[in-house]
Amino acid sequence: MLLNKAFNNSRNMKIKIAGIGILSILCYLFIFTLCVSAIGIGVNPAKLEIEIENGEDIQKNITISNPDNIDLAFHIYTDDEFNDWITIADPNFSLGPYQEKEVYIHFTPLTEEVGTFNTTIYAVALNPNSNLKLGSGVKIPVNINLEKTKTPYFTNPVIIVLILIALILIFISMRYRRNS
Repeated sequence: MLLNKAFNNSRNMKIKIAGIGILSILCYLFIFTLCVSAIGIGVNPAKLEIEIENGEDIQKNITISNPDNIDLAFHIYTDDEFNDWITIADPNFSLGPYQEKEVYIHFTPLTEEVGTFNTTIYAVALNPNSNLKLGSGVKIPVNINLEKTKTPYFTNPVIIVLILIALILIFISMRYRRNS
């Protein structure tokens, strides 16, 4: 009886192990064969800090790279609110496997306000050969520190008046010396 019970326990254990094995194989097949692989995108720098004066134009560069072994199409854009401030040269392009490209971004703030403005530049990579139009993207935070335009000393009205007074005094003193 004791031997019979041990045999049944051994048999039940084998059935349980076989059941777990079959369940594991089914889970593997359903989980890993139904997954969609993602595509990659590389961006450098990961964040942009811009210090600019009102009315000034500044250019920054970001490097977009394709770390995958397939051709990818890229789209670079910014928040709609800052479309007038930020111009992206060549926002749509393609890169072959392991290639990279410098993207030029021009910042021209169109406001008289001063302060810090935050926006985001988006870089999206798409597989042009895919019917699903799925891709991956990166958000690049942009902090724009907008400062009041500094008046150069030579265009400052006070400086101009002082220079004119000094020139007039020099002219008068030269005439006075010449006449004496």
